[in-house]
Amino acid sequence: MRFSIVQPVTIAAVALIHTANPVLAACGFDKVGLLTDPGFTITVNSNYKVLEDTAAKVKYGLYCDDTQPSDVAGIDRWFKVPVESVGLRISMASGFLEALGHSDKLIAAESPRNLTNICLDASKIQTLDPASTTSNSSSVDVIFSADEGSDSNISVRLPSNDALTPLQKAEWIKFVAAFFNDEKSADSLFSSIADAYNCHWGNLQHLKDAPHAYWVQYTDGATPSYSIIDTAYQKDLLAGAGATNNTRAALDDSSDQAAFQDAIKDADFVFDQSELHSYGQRATEWYSNFGYKNPKNSGVTFLTSRNIWRTDGFTNKAGVSNFAEFGYVRPDLVLQDIISVLEPKYDTDYSRRWLLWLGGTNESTTVISPDNYDCAKPWFSTVDKCSARTDFTGDSDSDTPDSEADDTDSDSGSGSGRAGKIAGGVIGAAVFVALVIVALHYYNRHRRNVRIQALAQAEYGTDGIDLRDTRRFS
Repeated sequence: MRFSIVQPVTIAAVALIHTANPVLAACGFDKVGLLTDPGFTITVNSNYKVLEDTAAKVKYGLYCDDTQPSDVAGIDRWFKVPVESVGLRISMASGFLEALGHSDKLIAAESPRNLTNICLDASKIQTLDPASTTSNSSSVDVIFSADEGSDSNISVRLPSNDALTPLQKAEWIKFVAAFFNDEKSADSLFSSIADAYNCHWGNLQHLKDAPHAYWVQYTDGATPSYSIIDTAYQKDLLAGAGATNNTRAALDDSSDQAAFQDAIKDADFVFDQSELHSYGQRATEWYSNFGYKNPKNSGVTFLTSRNIWRTDGFTNKAGVSNFAEFGYVRPDLVLQDIISVLEPKYDTDYSRRWLLWLGGTNESTTVISPDNYDCAKPWFSTVDKCSARTDFTGDSDSDTPDSEADDTDSDSGSGSGRAGKIAGGVIGAAVFVALVIVALHYYNRHRRNVRIQALAQAEYGTDGIDLRDTRRFS
């Protein structure tokens, strides 16, 4: 009986404790690991999770209940998840939302006209107020930006520079997914992307004659500058495509045009990310910016073969490149784009997404439309499986796109082994043509003598034919 007296008191006491300090229900957050070192961490607890941006030194707390945890130290900003509305000041965030299937949550952007995803309902995209204001907090739950302080307590930073490798940058999809409690989907998609990227990378490491390639940039100003881009993102892509000499150090004097030209003269391919404005004449503008007055006769391989490429070949109707929105999310496809240029025989069925052949005669871009992007079955969210292989040793037969090679020059250059092969091919072709001409000369001379002799013998009939007309048979 004593137990029966104490029991109600104990239950009542527990009830009072729960009323005073309610225990938050478990949210059932998924725990996912990180494959690279992307610059953030995710720590999951029963009723909240912490995203730490280790580069910006900011901690975001995400909780699922109506009550924000009050006993967690060190959190800079709290968000209730899943968020229902999103704004953005960095286009890469739109790509993450599209890949995760949450584009419908995007309702505001700093520059809506610069968004290239045709699956967005443009009529619902508001224009965010200028940065460093708090007026946006009433309309959206979170704003993804390049600056963690752009929009006070609802601002969340995403990496905007190229200091991360392609896979490190793409793994931020898990960071964004955490705001939707969708880490499991993000983890599955990124694992497939990483597998494909690493597979293609491995397949291109057996080349007998690796091409030389550089990523370059011209910056206008009172003193123009010329840069060989050596950040982790660009270097990793070129190395993954099998290119060599892609790690040359930056110039001591970025304004020295002659030194820049000398530094890249051994290039077979150049990838450019300068701002160009003369649409339809951008190749001419590029040559002028970098000081190449007679590229056709320069003796430099990438100039004579016109192998200058850019990433703005896939745009919206306003001409805004889709690369920053989709490309950073799918490094496996970006790598395949570059491989398709450097080694076109690696996968002849692959169609480039973003790369534009600036050196070609046709500078027109592909405008994203329902014809090349199906919102119901987007290729952007589908990863094709890659099979490991060690048999691909390179393609020395074509250094320009097969469909565009008709307009390229076959002048040889100096610098790499591949350039030597091109020169050897040109010399061999010239010798062959010369032999054919000589053979035809003697053959035609023989035919002429035979026919003259035949006419003289009336073998062909001499009616109406004079020996002076025998030139018609020669």
